[in-house]
Amino acid sequence: MGTQLGWRGVDLRRSASLGLVAVVVALAFCDVASASTTDQRCEYDEVVGQIICIATGGEETPTSPATPAVDDDPELRYVYTSTDPVVGDCYYWSAIPGGLDAWNPANEPAVITIVASLPVCPNPPPLDPEIRAWELFRSWDLAPPSPRIAPDAVGITGLPSHVAANTPAPVDYTEVLPDGRTLAVRATVTLLTVDWGDGTLTHHDPGTALGYPSGSVQHSYTLKTCPAAYRRTHPSGPLCHPTLERYSIAVTYRWTGEFAVGAGWNELGSLDRTAVVPYDVDEARGVPVPEGSVGP
Repeated sequence: MGTQLGWRGVDLRRSASLGLVAVVVALAFCDVASASTTDQRCEYDEVVGQIICIATGGEETPTSPATPAVDDDPELRYVYTSTDPVVGDCYYWSAIPGGLDAWNPANEPAVITIVASLPVCPNPPPLDPEIRAWELFRSWDLAPPSPRIAPDAVGITGLPSHVAANTPAPVDYTEVLPDGRTLAVRATVTLLTVDWGDGTLTHHDPGTALGYPSGSVQHSYTLKTCPAAYRRTHPSGPLCHPTLERYSIAVTYRWTGEFAVGAGWNELGSLDRTAVVPYDVDEARGVPVPEGSVGP
């Protein structure tokens, strides 16, 4: 099955069949040039991706590649193919990643095939801003939570444990699309979820994870956690969680992406980032004290 690249895609199966056209065009160019100077033999070298012309009795002198001179202009990096209602199949250049990268030497034969066999698109299709916005949103290094839990040393059964996590600032980005429109993309933490490790899952406004005593992200455990040997041999072993030595508290930020072209924001979707903290829970038990054994 052929690989599809680009806006509609560069069909490499088709490129293989059209490659001979590009080579014939290039060889014809070399033959014409040689008629005015000296006899030459030209061949397309697939290894180096260039047309090599050899003068009779001389040394190999590589000609310039048959690809358009893109230099370092980011506006002329990616080749896309499309279908125009007037000229039919055609190609155009763009600075938007996703097409055939002309800066990659491995792509040079395919680029030669395209530009030698297809006309330039008179009206390149506009880029779908939502597709571009998703590319940006997925590429960002969105921060996971950095949770702090109180009591920090060990939790106590029957008393609430509090989670604190500073909400990251939103990520904002703008760029100008090839058709001149301005695309704005942003990502914001819209939800904080806590899996407390004992089967309890809670959802919160990220701004309420302020910790003790102001925050409301809290949970009270029923069972303490104990090492396996303690659970087997200690008289209080049955009071422990039957399998866990620590609770794994998983705190998750939900990042929501949005984009705008002109007025009004449109939601893209969401990406989750999670941090896990091991948390030991103990118990505080009252001990009867005989009357008079404790001083005033």
